Amino acid sequence: MARPRTADPDTPKVLEKVLQVLEAFDAEYPSWTETELRARLAIPSSTLNRILRGLEHAGYLLRADDGRYRLGISAVRLGRRADASLNLASVLQSELRALAAQTEELVILAVPELSSGLARYVATVDSSKRLRVTAVVGTGVPLTAGATAKALLAFAPQTQIDQVLEHPRERLAAGTVIRAKLVREQLAVIARRGWALSWEETYDGAWAVAAAVRADDGHAFASIGVAAPISRHSSSREAANRRAVMAAAGAATTKLAASRAG
Repeated sequence: MARPRTADPDTPKVLEKVLQVLEAFDAEYPSWTETELRARLAIPSSTLNRILRGLEHAGYLLRADDGRYRLGISAVRLGRRADASLNLASVLQSELRALAAQTEELVILAVPELSSGLARYVATVDSSKRLRVTAVVGTGVPLTAGATAKALLAFAPQTQIDQVLEHPRERLAAGTVIRAKLVREQLAVIARRGWALSWEETYDGAWAVAAAVRADDGHAFASIGVAAPISRHSSSREAANRRAVMAAAGAATTKLAASRAG
């Protein structure tokens, strides 16, 4: 069965250089001067200067009085969000495995990256079936494509939904929805009924159902989806998977709420 398409073309050269700069900062080398970075990374002076100024302006780097750069508060926050996602996957592992055992299909836990317009897979449990859908942890899919992603976007603040829909959509599979108006209509339905359904939206040959894991304010901070080959679709199976995923999302919401209260 085909894997989800990650829509990741060759990394642009400027972005590659930005990542090289950020990855230079580690426990062994927590600070650098511009001259040291230029010698280490072999990035042209003008390009490196623009990158450093841009990262400093965005808060990802902090320049001290002595001219040395260190990671800034934005980088720290990004690391904390990544850590929170990993912790979330660990905390909900039992619910994910129980859902996979019940449905015998692929289970996905995703979190939203609203600034980039992506749903990021932070945990998966594979199906035990020979013919199955697979997904890779770390995969990012557009928040407008697929049940697991749309379950996140449907419960995002309206201003963030508007921002996501401002960007053009590309076709990932046969059923990818391109028109913004139709996506809005689907999001409204998902928000009203509490679950999402997709058919070959992110990868060919698969359908999925998903539900949001929601915070106290009603916004989704994660979603749980079940994806299966279209050869194993029926109205009864769809209903069963829908009930199972909604129960799992409800259990996850209750568990995390109790954890926060504790």
